[in-house]
Amino acid sequence: MELLAFFLRYARRYVHWGLLALAAIAVYSIATTAFVGLVNPMFEEVLLASEEELEGVPVGGLGGVSDDPNEDSGTGLFGPLEGFTQNLRSAAADLYADAKEQFGIEGRREVFFAPTLLVLVVLLRSLMAFVSGYSFQRAGLGVTTDIRNDLYRHIIHQSSRFHQRHTSGELYSRVVSDVSKLQNAVAARLFDIFMSVTMLFVYGGILLTLHVTLAVVSLFAVPLFGFLLARFGKGMRNVTHRSQERMADLSALLTEGIRGNRVVKAFGMEEFECRRFERATRGHLLANLRAQFLSTLSSPVIESTAAVGGAVLVISAGLMIRDGRLTFGTFFQFLLVLLMMYDPIRKLNKVNLVLQEAIACSKRVHDVMQIKSDIVDRPTAPPISGLEQGIRFDDVSFDYEDTGHGKGVLSGIRLELHRGEVVALVGASGAGKSTLVNLLPRFFDPVGGQVLIDDVDIRALPLQNLRSLIGIVTQETVLFNDSVRNNIAYGRDDLPLEEVRMASAAAYADDFIMAMPEGYDTVIGEGGQNLSGGQRQRLAIARALLKNAPILILDEATSHLDTESEVVVQRAIYNLMEGRTALVIAHRLSTVVRADRIVVLDRGSIVEEGTHEQLLELGGAYKRLYDLQFHG
Repeated sequence: MELLAFFLRYARRYVHWGLLALAAIAVYSIATTAFVGLVNPMFEEVLLASEEELEGVPVGGLGGVSDDPNEDSGTGLFGPLEGFTQNLRSAAADLYADAKEQFGIEGRREVFFAPTLLVLVVLLRSLMAFVSGYSFQRAGLGVTTDIRNDLYRHIIHQSSRFHQRHTSGELYSRVVSDVSKLQNAVAARLFDIFMSVTMLFVYGGILLTLHVTLAVVSLFAVPLFGFLLARFGKGMRNVTHRSQERMADLSALLTEGIRGNRVVKAFGMEEFECRRFERATRGHLLANLRAQFLSTLSSPVIESTAAVGGAVLVISAGLMIRDGRLTFGTFFQFLLVLLMMYDPIRKLNKVNLVLQEAIACSKRVHDVMQIKSDIVDRPTAPPISGLEQGIRFDDVSFDYEDTGHGKGVLSGIRLELHRGEVVALVGASGAGKSTLVNLLPRFFDPVGGQVLIDDVDIRALPLQNLRSLIGIVTQETVLFNDSVRNNIAYGRDDLPLEEVRMASAAAYADDFIMAMPEGYDTVIGEGGQNLSGGQRQRLAIARALLKNAPILILDEATSHLDTESEVVVQRAIYNLMEGRTALVIAHRLSTVVRADRIVVLDRGSIVEEGTHEQLLELGGAYKRLYDLQFHG
């Protein structure tokens, strides 16, 4: 029920398309009934055109109203139902006779009347099939597109903790593969479900109208069909769930292999990665083979069941015809309807398997969308436009397991930054430097204590407002497969090129950008792969300059650069820090000498604090780090 409610929440937006489709299916059903009803007139008026040819051959009238007094339409077994169906057949015959009389159809003209009506009915059926099919496709594609958009929006707004727990390959599989299977079921197969179920009811009604006893004999296998569909469907749902999990593993390996291609080559691990990928594809293959086994097995089982039912029907009909209780024309009409029923039954079998796949995939999508972000945006304070006083970490504790003890990462952090101050964080790897600065833009929330801006707990500020106050440049520069201009402006397409160039010039990037083949319109490739490390960092600095945020976070912004590139980037960083409150993380102590204050972290706690000269004179942890770097 939860999955159904999830789907209906999106389907409500496309009710008008659904109503149009259902109306078209209703007209299609009426046209189909008329099509079947015209079979006997075709038989009588076209194929048996003279009274002499008709003599002694019981063929029946429109809708199976027989001229043979011996035909019983299912004598006496079902009482009132037989009378009702007889009345329906009589009404249909009268309607057809009135139409012939109104149009003056008699003699040789009768040969043309029924075929002409048949063509018109078929054209109407075709038109309604198109309208209903397109309407369902439009609604289904709209629903699944909305689901995919909302799923991506949900993922992109999740906290960093969420992205640590879910691989990019897994999330890619949910957004692309799972939603694609759901789209196939909803957009293409939902129409088949409605159409097939509707037509089975219509055909069942026609069969009852033609001959009640034969209809009951024919429909005895329906419960068996239902049982088989349910069994195959349950198996397919379980297998599909496993298949999609294997696909998520594949996506993760593929993403890692492509992104880490240089490392793979550097270690000569191409064959190792290929073997890992082949193991994953074998797992996916086995799951898919199981699904194909069920899918392939279902058709012959359903067809064999139908064949048994068909044999019972033919035997029953043969006995009735020999006893004169059934005309050949009625049986021909009955058989035609039965043959027409095969297509919706076959489709329902296939649709059932696809539907079970979709249910498994929709559950995976729904599970992700049910995950609540641990970063809750519930502002209780008004937005702020800038930094007036400073930033304060008040007895802050944090751990990634969120146990509430704060052990192992940060513990009891008390740190204050005044407006316009540059504070450097140094310490060994794993000391908690990056974790501490990640609390400021609320990539994570502390498990204890508070982070305050101008004495306001940042959890009380609107999240968008808080992050608009902070510019970030990290050691892993994130650039997009887009033009240089769009990477610097990032989401602000309305910015004039002059402003972009001013930011680039301050980041010492304008010269190399203008030397590119298309200048600021040059596409730099995924992750900026067409640029050097120093060029990528200068673009990131230009982007931060253009944001013009009052608070700046620099996380190892020069750690991967050669000396020449570092000098240029360092000059750009000085331009970036001017007039801003900055938190700087660096392993190279030469880059933090000019900081107003240096804070030394060790195992998640602050152990020293002061200027470069003060800390050297203190002779503690900072002095040891300094001596290791500069004196070996």
